[in-house]
Amino acid sequence: MTGNQLSRRKNPKERKTRSLKLMLLLMEKNQKPKRRGMPRKTEKASKKAAHKSEEAGGKVETKDDGPDVSSGKYGTQEMNQSKDKPSTVLTPVKELGMKMNEKTVTVRGRVHTSRAKGKQCFFVIRQQQVTIQCLAFVNEFISKQMVNFIANINNESIVDVEAVVKKVDEKIESCTQQDVELHVRQVWVVSASDARLPLQIEDAARQLTEENEGTFARVNQDVRLDNRVLDLRTPTNQAIFRLEAGVCQLFRDTLVKKGFVEIHTPKIISAASEGG
Repeated sequence: MTGNQLSRRKNPKERKTRSLKLMLLLMEKNQKPKRRGMPRKTEKASKKAAHKSEEAGGKVETKDDGPDVSSGKYGTQEMNQSKDKPSTVLTPVKELGMKMNEKTVTVRGRVHTSRAKGKQCFFVIRQQQVTIQCLAFVNEFISKQMVNFIANINNESIVDVEAVVKKVDEKIESCTQQDVELHVRQVWVVSASDARLPLQIEDAARQLTEENEGTFARVNQDVRLDNRVLDLRTPTNQAIFRLEAGVCQLFRDTLVKKGFVEIHTPKIISAASEGG
């Protein structure tokens, strides 16, 4: 057997060893970036965690707004349960005007809209179809904690507001009471609504035209019917009911003057009714 034949026989083994070495080198190359990448990932994760902890620390510091000078002047009202008879006199919103300027009043209504900016909060109180703007801002009587509390009250919640009637320089076009506003002194939540409502009264009351189509939220008919208790609070439905009541009252007064007596007869039907 010659030397050339031996070298030829050894070549396959050498090739296998070479291929194995190449495979090992490739595997090492593929694994090296991963091993190198792990410390970088851990460094990034540690940096993110440190950044989050710093942000959390900053938030905790910002929440410290100093002493609460308005303690006892805001919050959720405890349920009375007929324990005592409240002596608070509630003023109807429709009676608030220029003649009551600088007077302290207490009103009860629903939070229609609210908007907080910095150290002040504007919110609108709605009583049936009548609305008035209220303003709470940080001063010697109102704390930042109280402003934050007012800003977080859910829309459609019933609240009692003690405030001072103030004349405004420019008319408030978005409210029915345009000449005055209320500067808040106390706010108590009587009945809180859900944070997320099926529809907003502001959206349901808005008249959609071709110009604002697609700009504002649209409340469909099925949503209105499924949530009728909310839809009936819109100014349109309130006006319809008042027209119906006025027509019925006119007929009733006319017939009473003519000597008629209003009676309510029982309704006899063939089948049982749900109303009894």
